[in-house]
Amino acid sequence: MKKFFIISALILFPFLAFPQAGSVELRDGGGNLVSTHASIAEAYNAIPTPMTQSYLIEILSAYDQSSETIPITLGAKDGASATNTITIRPAAGNSGEIISATSTAGILVLNDADYIILDGRPGGIGNTPDLRIQNLATTGTNSNTIWLQNGASNNVIQYVHVLNNTQNTAGPRAIVIGTSTTTGNDNNLITNCKIEGGRSGVGIAGSTTVPNNNTRVSKCEIFNWGYAGIWVVSGGMNFTADSNKIYQTVGVNNTIVSGIIMTTMAGATYDLRKNWIYDLQTTSTSTSNIRGIYAAGPAAGTIFNVENNMISNTLDNLNAQTVTGIEFLGTNAYTANIYYNTVKIGGNHSGGTVGATTSAGIRIGASAITLNMKNNIAINQRTGGNVNHIGFALTSTTGTYDIDYNCYYADGTNSYQAWLGTTGYNNLSDYKTASGTNEQNTIFKNVSFVSSTNLHLVPPSDGDPDLAGIPLTNITDDFDGDLRDNQFPYRGADEATTIPVELTSFTASVAKNSVTLLWSTATETNNRGFEIERSQRSNVSSQTEWKTIGFVNGKGTSTEINNYSFTDNELSSGVYDYRLKQIDFDGTYKYYLLNESIEIGIPDEFTLSQNYPNPFNPATTIEFTLPKDSKVKLVIYNSIGEQVAELVNNQLSAGYYKYNWNASEFTSGVYYYKLISDDSFLVKKMMLLK
Repeated sequence: MKKFFIISALILFPFLAFPQAGSVELRDGGGNLVSTHASIAEAYNAIPTPMTQSYLIEILSAYDQSSETIPITLGAKDGASATNTITIRPAAGNSGEIISATSTAGILVLNDADYIILDGRPGGIGNTPDLRIQNLATTGTNSNTIWLQNGASNNVIQYVHVLNNTQNTAGPRAIVIGTSTTTGNDNNLITNCKIEGGRSGVGIAGSTTVPNNNTRVSKCEIFNWGYAGIWVVSGGMNFTADSNKIYQTVGVNNTIVSGIIMTTMAGATYDLRKNWIYDLQTTSTSTSNIRGIYAAGPAAGTIFNVENNMISNTLDNLNAQTVTGIEFLGTNAYTANIYYNTVKIGGNHSGGTVGATTSAGIRIGASAITLNMKNNIAINQRTGGNVNHIGFALTSTTGTYDIDYNCYYADGTNSYQAWLGTTGYNNLSDYKTASGTNEQNTIFKNVSFVSSTNLHLVPPSDGDPDLAGIPLTNITDDFDGDLRDNQFPYRGADEATTIPVELTSFTASVAKNSVTLLWSTATETNNRGFEIERSQRSNVSSQTEWKTIGFVNGKGTSTEINNYSFTDNELSSGVYDYRLKQIDFDGTYKYYLLNESIEIGIPDEFTLSQNYPNPFNPATTIEFTLPKDSKVKLVIYNSIGEQVAELVNNQLSAGYYKYNWNASEFTSGVYYYKLISDDSFLVKKMMLLK
């Protein structure tokens, strides 16, 4: 009778909602079913303590969160550890699961919870964020989506689509590592997530007395937030952001917009590596500040490692007061290591203070900074306004600096390639002089990219020897994880194709009928050597086929100037072209053409050279020249005047000639060779010694 009543109720009233018993499963570390539940919180609370094994909470397709209390709050579990973890995920086959609510206190709260793995992939398989957790609230300072607080540590949030709708409200974040009263929220990892919206996408908001230590945000797509993609608000100790894609497709009415913005703690380290930041924007009509990576006043002893990032701020953002890619300010003594970054600034500017440094690829205005900055590319093509647009700006010059091997460029209105103190520079020599021992290998040069946002190199910059930087011991790969060349790494975030041999000169000289080729290299990478190729002009066509006439070994990999030579002897009269085929050890090659043709002229006189070698055994070479066309005979006589050989008996054109005589059938002694033309003859003596 009970079963009949339930079935009838479902038939008559299909719209009725019932508690979702069995929509969430609790399994042990071996995958065995422990119990079924109506909510995530209920399954979590059913985990026995102290924990002696790991547990898995799987969300089935029947789940619709009707039995949850929002926020879903998960507390501490005694015995949780690196081996006794709690994984929460959709079950295999349950794709498209959404946990959604309007809450001013968050949607999912980890309150002192440790070793939780929130995995958005059904069955834990795949590489795409699937589970969506969203807060529909548009106001409220605590309207976060996922909130870690009160010592929540060693947790992983991965492959989750986290959405927040508070872009226009100060305070809330899509994911926040919040405050604690006794111990920090330490060692938490946010990875491979899709983080959308929020005043900030990810916020680190500890305190100076109880900081959050070792937060890492990695491989996430963070977009369409209001204030910052990642905001280290306060109390963030030793923070890492790597391999994130941070961008906006729409802006909000906000005067400060940053990809990553940091308020730091004394003695902490902040690692920002391989992040792609682009299209930052605002709808504000007031003066605004658009920055890729920014720290306004770092604490004393802070260390920044900013490496292999691509940052593109090329939108107009009208009335912007500041547009920068990387910017560090402040008065405290701290260290910034800025290596291998590529920055592009662009757009049309309006307004601004006359003469102010408004846009810069990299801007440093820190009075006591220790700045180590090498192998960066900073391109600024922003234009308009009465303000300055600069490649690299060092506005305070009282710090400690090790700056070199960078590439700067600016070409907008009121633009400067570089700026020191109060002076802008477009002349590289003047800038190097003003920089003292710094920047002696830095260049001013425009660079070609795939697009305004994709800052991978394309030709002619891909393969440009001018972009060769200097190897840095602890940085062995690039933005994409490709290995850096250990001799000539590229400047910037992209390690493109191997920088080839840089040929600095290629010339030729002529002596009679010999041509000597001379060439020099400034750098060589993987260079096996040079094939020398020759082509002779003819009356039939302007040029015949190229012929390989020799090979000169290269120096492999070298940063020193190397000089090479090759002599092409015994050429007949005519016009010749030469080229070098530079070949790498992997078989790739590049041609270098001599920029002039070489002419071997007609001899001025009738000559017969001394044979060589002499004495000889058994062969020797005889050379002669003809100043005009003639019937020619070259005859060999023994010591008593008998003819023993005839090497030539023919009509010859004016030019240079060489013939060999093999005397293996003749006895030792003195021999004579005689050259006879139409109107002259010459005789010389030679010695055969056996």
